Amino acid sequence: MSAAPQLLAAASVGRLSRSASGILVKAATGFHVLRVDGYSWTKTLAAGERISSNQFLVGNKYWFMDYYPNGADGSKASDYISLRLRLRNGCSRRDCDIVYHRQAQYKFSIVDRTGKAVYEVPAETSTFTYPGPGTPYEGSGCGPDEFITREELERRSETLLPDDCLAIRCDVGVAQQERVADVAPKHKQHNRHDDSDESDWEGSPEGRRRGQPLNDLEYIRRCLARRRT
Repeated sequence: MSAAPQLLAAASVGRLSRSASGILVKAATGFHVLRVDGYSWTKTLAAGERISSNQFLVGNKYWFMDYYPNGADGSKASDYISLRLRLRNGCSRRDCDIVYHRQAQYKFSIVDRTGKAVYEVPAETSTFTYPGPGTPYEGSGCGPDEFITREELERRSETLLPDDCLAIRCDVGVAQQERVADVAPKHKQHNRHDDSDESDWEGSPEGRRRGQPLNDLEYIRRCLARRRT
């Protein structure tokens, strides 16, 4: 028998150390509306020029919406309106500790005066990279180059451009870690220096009567039973 199996087998008779933790991950969602009054004048911008929204907060991150009235790439999408979802320059102190990828789900739509979406594209998934410490970052963002042609937008102006006003909504969803919690069963220790004495589960008459530690399967079962909301 190798050394590792011998050590693991000895755990059943030796000093026992057990622990458990739980991570709560939820969806953080939100939206931002960019209202463009005077749409006709935005057509005078050069291809590739953008109009940006104020920053908005979703999932502890700040974002921008970018509106390109003559396309983000003049050589390919100059007949289209292009849209982008963009992460704010830089990163938080916590995120700058490491380099990693996070995915954000987003959807753009044009809304009418009642707030109803009258034109939209399906939700897409985009990946943003948060850089390392001290590294500024501001990418071009992600979004459809060919969101809608100016011809179609203006043809449907009564619905999409009332009073020469264009209102674009951007919905964003990201996974957000709420907290890390201890989910291990509570236990009474007769000797605070002896962490092998994981005695009776609080509230368990059987455990108090026997005064014996939980076995591994029961320990895990109780860990999974302690739901975090």
